[in-house]
Amino acid sequence: VPSLRLQDPPLLPCGKPHSVVAHTTIMFAFKYIAVVAFVFSGYCANALRYIPEHARGGSLAATHPELLPPVPEQAGARFINVPLDHFDDKNAETFPLRYYIDTSCWNAENGVIFVEMGGEGPAGGIGGCNALALKHHAMNVAVEHRYYGESIPNNDRTVSNLKYLTVEQNLADTAYIIEAIQKNLTKRQVVVNFGGSYSGATAAWFRVKYPHVTHAASSSSGVVNAILNFTAFDEVVAAAIDRPVPGCANRLRAVTSAMETGFAAGKDAVKKMMNAPNLVGTHFGDNDFWYMAADAAAMADQYGNKKFLCEALDKPYANGATPSWAEIVENFSTFVAHFWGKDFAASCFYDSECIKNTSRLDMARSWRWQKCTELAYLQPGYENSVRHSGLSLGDLIAQCKYVFGDVISDDCNTRRTNAFFGGAHPEGSRIVFLDFSDDPWKRASVQEAQSADMPYCMTTCDGCGHCGAGVPKTVTKCKDLETQYIDKWIAEAKQELSSAAASPLQQV
Repeated sequence: VPSLRLQDPPLLPCGKPHSVVAHTTIMFAFKYIAVVAFVFSGYCANALRYIPEHARGGSLAATHPELLPPVPEQAGARFINVPLDHFDDKNAETFPLRYYIDTSCWNAENGVIFVEMGGEGPAGGIGGCNALALKHHAMNVAVEHRYYGESIPNNDRTVSNLKYLTVEQNLADTAYIIEAIQKNLTKRQVVVNFGGSYSGATAAWFRVKYPHVTHAASSSSGVVNAILNFTAFDEVVAAAIDRPVPGCANRLRAVTSAMETGFAAGKDAVKKMMNAPNLVGTHFGDNDFWYMAADAAAMADQYGNKKFLCEALDKPYANGATPSWAEIVENFSTFVAHFWGKDFAASCFYDSECIKNTSRLDMARSWRWQKCTELAYLQPGYENSVRHSGLSLGDLIAQCKYVFGDVISDDCNTRRTNAFFGGAHPEGSRIVFLDFSDDPWKRASVQEAQSADMPYCMTTCDGCGHCGAGVPKTVTKCKDLETQYIDKWIAEAKQELSSAAASPLQQV
């Protein structure tokens, strides 16, 4: 169990963290309540549950508001000073970490508190009172992940400061906030943590590493297995888009082949055709381009919209036409600009030069650091892949080293991450894992139930994407199972705390 410095953390009042002089402790009048750290049932927290920042300028964002983060004003932002390094007693430096509280369905007498695990993007507020929160009369709390949003220590993302951006430090931040809340209660209360995608992994890991802080967890599309050579991602994409009617995967391979033909004729022209002129003449511009092109297609499947991708890829072949490579690329470029926004291809997320820039405060540099130093999920091409087969694992690791320097190991520290957290077989209890049949990230999750109290449920349907994107409202088997376990574990944990309170010597 990690050793944390949990001495009387100051809770900062609502507002920006700049030039904070006085620290006002917020006193919570929580009597006889259960605290539950939770991301809403069947949903993902932040980033990968929501359409990424660089992909919100197109038709998908315009027509699917449920895939966009909540408006921050829906819940007041608060800041708490947390240690920069939770594990070094000699380092006294702190920084303000943002979190949100929403009490729209809160009942202080018998309610719970749902705390949303931070993900790889700004916290963005809280979505309000959903059915599960209403059922448990919940206060909703969302924690922002360090080095995202407004929780960047000293606004410094140089390599020397990024060393404090780790999964373990993030988990410690979450524990710190929960303990800060617990200190203001009349007695210790139940905690259950919940998350999705990367925060689904951290939800599981938090339960594994902090069983004294949390009593249960739910992990939706939780990528707990830090895979270095993640070719399985494209394998799932190819299989998913070929259902129910085969042929779409070959259409996507034809797009990649057309781009490769164009590259041979003049790669700068292809980059400009795809609205990525920023990748012309840069050190890793070619590899950045192939990552962007593959992501543009894979994300349509990921977010439950493979149908629109496949319809778009068919257009150049209408009426039996045999399109040229340029026509195929132009058609794909039109789809990308329409579906994801005209600035998608040129975004910082796919630009190593931009990610190398330490002054930018968007999520691209922080997330790439996490991938390069702990998580990887690197997606190279391979023979008959839907992406460029010449994009090698070595190329992707070289990009990491180009952006961050020699601190990057050849395995992106994935062996250490999996040894520490358990990989595809985390050892814990009271964790429910949820996955979805078309989600390309599912292969980085657990693949089966780990034990009787670590159940697993796969939602299977045509278009069932990441964290439940694209799942019809009538398909509820796994969501219902999740709710049953949550209800059961909350009841058990309340009883355990009640028994411990009656027998103080039994408390941990």
